[in-house]
This record gives sequence, C-alpha cells and structure tokens, in this order.
Amino acid sequence: MFLIAGLTGNTGAAAARTLLESGQRIRGLVRDPSRAEDWARQGVELATADLRDTAALTQALRGVAGAYLLIAAPVQSDDVIGDYIETATSIRAAARAAGLPRLVFLSSEGAHLASGTGAVRALHVAEALLADAAPSVTFLRPSYFQENWRGVFDAARHEGVLPSFHPPQAPPRGMVATRDIGAEAARLLTEAAPPPVVEFTSAIQATDADAAAAAGEVLGRQVQVVRPPREAWEGILRGAGMGANYTRLLIGLYDGINSGQLGFSGAAPLRTGPTNLAETMRGWV
Repeated sequence: MFLIAGLTGNTGAAAARTLLESGQRIRGLVRDPSRAEDWARQGVELATADLRDTAALTQALRGVAGAYLLIAAPVQSDDVIGDYIETATSIRAAARAAGLPRLVFLSSEGAHLASGTGAVRALHVAEALLADAAPSVTFLRPSYFQENWRGVFDAARHEGVLPSFHPPQAPPRGMVATRDIGAEAARLLTEAAPPPVVEFTSAIQATDADAAAAAGEVLGRQVQVVRPPREAWEGILRGAGMGANYTRLLIGLYDGINSGQLGFSGAAPLRTGPTNLAETMRGWV
C-alpha cells in the first residue's frame, strides 16, 4: 500500500490513478473526506490528517511501503518560508516515527539553489529538512507547470490574449503537465532503486507563443501573448488572491526564471513527460 497526498488535486490524483491501474492499493491523505468520496468508491482507503498534525500524519503513514507528499503553497501566509519549515519538520518527525520506508516529495527545478529563486527557496529549505526522513527519499523536481496557464486561460477564451510574466526574448523551456508529474511520482514509489533527485520536464520545449498557439488551437480563435509591465505584477497577483509575502516570493520566482538563474542542476537524472500543452488545455474547455 502507498500513501498519496493531494488526492483531490492534480499530481496526487495522477499518482493515485497510475498506481490503481497497476493494481496497487492506495491510502489517500485528505483533510476533508467528503471531497474524496469518488476515490473511496474506487477502493482507496482514506486517512484524515493535516501535514502539520504530526500525530495524525504518523498514524496515516504507518504500514505503507511509501508515500508521495507535497506541501501546498500557503498563498495567504505572512511567513511562507516559516510555514514550509513547520510543515517539513512535521513530515520528517512523522515519517521517522512511522518507520516510513520510502518518501517521494514534490519539489521544483531550482531547489538546489539557496537564493535567487523566490518561492522555490521554500522547497530548498524543505529538501534540507527531509533528506533523512526515510531510508529512501527522492525529491521530484519538475519544471514550469503547464497548469500555470490555467489562471489566465479565460482571458484567452474571452479576449484572445494570454497574459505572461516572461519577456519576449525568453527561450523555449520545459512546460510539464501535472498528470505526467504524478505518473512519475508513482513510478518512483515502485521502482527498485529510485535516485535521490529526479529532474523532470516536458519532452517538447515551448515558448509563450507556443502556449498561445495551443490555446488558439483548442479554442478555435486567434490568441496573442500580452505582457503586463513589471510594475503591475504585484497588483495583478494580489488581485488574484495572493498574500503580500507570497506575492513577493512569486515575483522573485519569475525574476529567477527570466534571468536564467532558476533551472535544473544538471547533476541528477533528467526524465520527461509526453503530454503537450494542447492536450492539457483541452481539459479546460
């Protein structure tokens, strides 16, 4: 049996589906069991716990062969880094108390860097805390999510524009589907000797123009990239519901991407997912 967090989200759902299809038993970690009733009907055992509730998490981790865990970004927190530290500390204590054999943890490209990466710095800190949480620990570090375009997809649908914080001269980069990330997490839980770090990207590198073209293909209309000035970013992100601290970190993340600071270490295995942008965007129509 494997424990999967984020069962009602993107990567967790994909990991659970992949494992179920291969005949594995799943325990899903949830905070609200009523949101996971469909999974329960598929035979998934549900365990209710918050990652910062060490005692409840310890109980949820007992008896499983491995766990896929992730920390949801606390977008309203006044201390995002502090929240990651608290959560990672609880995960480490629970995993060790439960005797968890294997942990796969969702991190990010750039998590090997201690600075210059904005919000990804929280995952750098979390990785340091979790490195000895279990006998086998793998940090899964994906590139830019295709689903990051979901928040502006309605602008493409209704106005024919795709807002972007990337500069016009930005080179093609990996934009990976969360379904592929979840499937890779499932593979890492079951393969014989997973490496301590896996860097993960899309098989096809893409630009903002490629994302706009994919949106246009799916929507059947012309879609153009628009780039709000940097001085407008804070207001845009705050208007989207981000707290002040997370907004600053997210702007720092985009600065790291746009400067070329944020990227893969090159020191870990690089694996790729097959899903292209248009496939992902079709699910949003």
